[in-house]
Amino acid sequence: MKISRSIFRDYDIRGIYPAELNEEISEVIGKALGSYIQERNGSKIVVARDNRPSSLFITESFIKGILSTGIDVTHVGITLTPVIHFLMCSSEFDAGVVVTASHNPKDFNGFRIDLPGAVPFYGSALQKLIPIIEHKAFRQGEGEYCEKNLASAYVSYIVERFKFTRTLKVVFDCGNGASSEIVPELFGKLNLDIIPTFCSFDSDFPHGVPDPENPLFLKTLAAAVLENKADVGIGFDTDGDRFGVVDDKGQSYGTDQMLMFFAADILRDNHGKSVYYDVKSTGALEKFIKDRGGVPHMMQTGHPYFAEAKDNMIVAAEFSGHTYFRDKYYGYDDGIYAACRVLDILDRDGRKMSDIMKMLPKRVNTPELKVPCSDSEKFTIVAGIKARIEKEHDFTKVVDIDGVRANISDSAWFLIRASNTSPYLSIRMEGASDRELEVLRNRVSVLLNEYNLKLD
Repeated sequence: MKISRSIFRDYDIRGIYPAELNEEISEVIGKALGSYIQERNGSKIVVARDNRPSSLFITESFIKGILSTGIDVTHVGITLTPVIHFLMCSSEFDAGVVVTASHNPKDFNGFRIDLPGAVPFYGSALQKLIPIIEHKAFRQGEGEYCEKNLASAYVSYIVERFKFTRTLKVVFDCGNGASSEIVPELFGKLNLDIIPTFCSFDSDFPHGVPDPENPLFLKTLAAAVLENKADVGIGFDTDGDRFGVVDDKGQSYGTDQMLMFFAADILRDNHGKSVYYDVKSTGALEKFIKDRGGVPHMMQTGHPYFAEAKDNMIVAAEFSGHTYFRDKYYGYDDGIYAACRVLDILDRDGRKMSDIMKMLPKRVNTPELKVPCSDSEKFTIVAGIKARIEKEHDFTKVVDIDGVRANISDSAWFLIRASNTSPYLSIRMEGASDRELEVLRNRVSVLLNEYNLKLD
């Protein structure tokens, strides 16, 4: 059996089912992880899955592999990545695994792994599974298996922390993903008028794989908000760690804008605290945070890097939809908890969300643009573009912590980076006007054309 090293990505294991990741390979990965945990004197792993067509089969084989090493497995069935994060902070498991490919197309699948404290198992640590597999250095044993509904503890924990005085009308779009049951249950226990949309499991994802970064996903949510005259609409990705927001007028917001929404509220009582955001985020964040007494930090994109910084932050966000709260929470990314914080602010403030968001600085920007590029070439191409930018004197404020980000004026910047999870280059641009954005688009197109890549 041959396992492609390419499925061991920077912060998870991910590949196409069944060509790159199938039952046989999943069992071997389970054996490798179980052996790794055994070597560190661990004994218990909790496993969850999303509702993709292949997740059931992959999970069964993966658990079989873990059990063969003598590690006990608690299977919690279909649930969310934040539930596993929560269990790794509140229970005594040695590892937590979600079988999911998040927002990737439904023919993908994979494994996201937590260590105690919701510390992500990624990078060089994740790569240590490869030699265990290649040398078949598996531990032998007979672990015990059980099935439990541990999501109820997560639901109770969240519900106990939020008490709304106003009955807000809220549209929830689960996109037929893994949040489809837990969202109506959890928010149904709060003082809300909820309108569940696509909140039933459907592994075919007839309305598309739920992805808050996808403008079409948010457009559907916006239509439901306007039709129902709701106060706000909130949508979740496949495994519930990301969210998207639409206001009462049907306007959607990027997660960098939502970070301003949260920071404006949280920094009132937390002057001097740090707010983190990734390189994809708006250039307006630095001044916005400073003006409210916070300390801004730009970071590399990726859940593991934000998780490492959680003890230093008060709140943080990645443009892709991940939002992290250290204020009154554990500090991991959780779309459900973020939604509760949105509703809490609306409840206390009393204004419509569209009125609150008038505070946002005016910018013209693109969503994340994805230019197809093979995994074998994407990092080399970004390195070449970075080298060219550094030689040309009209680029300023060059940041290379993740790909390359550069300005052509005080307000106009672009980012070109290699995706860590998929075969594409991630592009984002922002300017003060449509004209400035068009100039940026032309500059980026020239940089990409050198490698026969087209900016659509």
